[in-house]
Amino acid sequence: MRFALLLVLSTAALSAAPSMGLKPIWEENFDGKELDPKKWNSSGAVKLVDGKLSLEIVAAPGAKPGFWNGASVSTQGKFESMQGYFEASIRVLQSKGRWADFSVRNADMGKSPSAAMSFTSTGNDKIDTTLWFNDETGSHNMTPKTSPVVMMGGVSYKKFHTYGLQWTAKSYIFFVDGRQVQRMDRPSPKEPMHIAFSHNLPEGGLLKDYMNPNMGPEPLQVDWVKAYKIP
Repeated sequence: MRFALLLVLSTAALSAAPSMGLKPIWEENFDGKELDPKKWNSSGAVKLVDGKLSLEIVAAPGAKPGFWNGASVSTQGKFESMQGYFEASIRVLQSKGRWADFSVRNADMGKSPSAAMSFTSTGNDKIDTTLWFNDETGSHNMTPKTSPVVMMGGVSYKKFHTYGLQWTAKSYIFFVDGRQVQRMDRPSPKEPMHIAFSHNLPEGGLLKDYMNPNMGPEPLQVDWVKAYKIP
């Protein structure tokens, strides 16, 4: 009986949501007609489509065919929080040649210590966990040599998944659909972090696979975003 009880408790612990026991402090469901400027800063082609945030790639005005502009949004200066858990439901990129980020970061990465933790999608089910950390010895890219996020067969871009970023006093922890996929232990910044999404292009904005200015690549889509505070 004792063994059975321990097994049940262990299973429950493994399946517990990362937000369990945390205080919800901020939420965005993108259910308006336009992005709320009281919550978000935006740049580029940012739209709300069918209750979802859509960061789109659009042809660069006046440029030759194949040159495009990216898009981004952030809560910098509008919502920033100290240690907590931040999650979003995202459908990431399918085609290659670009990258899209979901980040929780300090506004001033020149301070020590400061950090930016991100999920980065580069298409074709490739998703990396990244931690940029600045301390007294300089700036460090903590991206693992091999990505711990394993998705195959179009799993990442055929439907939405929940990506979570948790910032604690000692650690930066990454979750996909409630499952921990990476943990990096580093000192904690003293400044609050904000939420950001971006859909980026190579330097110059040239996409050789998209030469028709009326037919750009698929957007980065976000269904909802939530933030929780660690008690």
